[in-house]
Amino acid sequence: MIKYYTFLIMGILLSSCATMIHQRTVDVNVHSDTDSVKIRISNDTTRWYNTPTWINVERSRNELNIIARKDTIQKQINVKSKLSTAFWLGNMFSGIGIFGYAIDLTNPKRFTYPPNITIDFKSNNSSTKKYRTWLTPEKGLLAFKISIPEGNHFYLNKGNGYGNTFGFLGISGGIESYFSDKYCINMDLGALTDFMVPFPAPVDYGGSYQRSFATFGDIQLGSDYKRFHYDFGLQYTRTSHYERETVELFPEYIDTLKYSKTQNNMGFAFSTYYRVSNGFNLGLNYYPSFAAWDNSGFKTRYTHLIFFELNFRIEAFRPKKEK
Repeated sequence: MIKYYTFLIMGILLSSCATMIHQRTVDVNVHSDTDSVKIRISNDTTRWYNTPTWINVERSRNELNIIARKDTIQKQINVKSKLSTAFWLGNMFSGIGIFGYAIDLTNPKRFTYPPNITIDFKSNNSSTKKYRTWLTPEKGLLAFKISIPEGNHFYLNKGNGYGNTFGFLGISGGIESYFSDKYCINMDLGALTDFMVPFPAPVDYGGSYQRSFATFGDIQLGSDYKRFHYDFGLQYTRTSHYERETVELFPEYIDTLKYSKTQNNMGFAFSTYYRVSNGFNLGLNYYPSFAAWDNSGFKTRYTHLIFFELNFRIEAFRPKKEK
């Protein structure tokens, strides 16, 4: 029995995170910023791949050397390797700590390459980096978006006049469809609040208090510049503002609506986000409205929504890659 546990403990110590979890090879998706580009690995002179494609390469501390060719023009792209997340965090939380790091330092499985590479074939400047580690859009790409607004500024009809309010929280979802390699159509639906806490928490109200809400929908035309995506289009918003009063009537509380105001608004939509990674973005939205209507009729009046958002982008479909 003692011998069994001895072998078990030795096996755990000798199987550190990167060494145990990773295979010797890793898949890399390779795209290019123009069509008709072929690639091959520098040490493989027999096989060329048409981009977009994926290649299976061995993990190594050395750079991954890719040869890219279009017509008579040929470029060499040197992709740097990096230490994997399993090496840095896996050993830290696996319980074997320094022993895991020691084992991984003797094994090339601790290294990895970016999962997505876009070759910058159009650039003629040899001093610039010749690849990007995020996927460029292409015709036929379809993606879903889920966003959490954080930092919401309202300028809206409060019933007794127009005014400002600020807060946090909300939710939105949308779809992004590219009809060319450069342009896409975006549609979003969402809701915002002006709660004064950035994360959900119990809020105890006493006396009079005011709250504002907004729901919105937009349709926009979008495009990209490097890591930035930007959109322009039209939006509809429905804003609500109310004042309530909470009075303690032991052993309960009575919450009374003092007044409320709801208004429909329509105007332009301006949005942008920065690609932190292929699946996560930081966004900013500005929705100015110039037309408004409610029970009293139609009017021209300026209102707006401005909000930051944490944007999670999930690709639903991308044109099929070739192997």
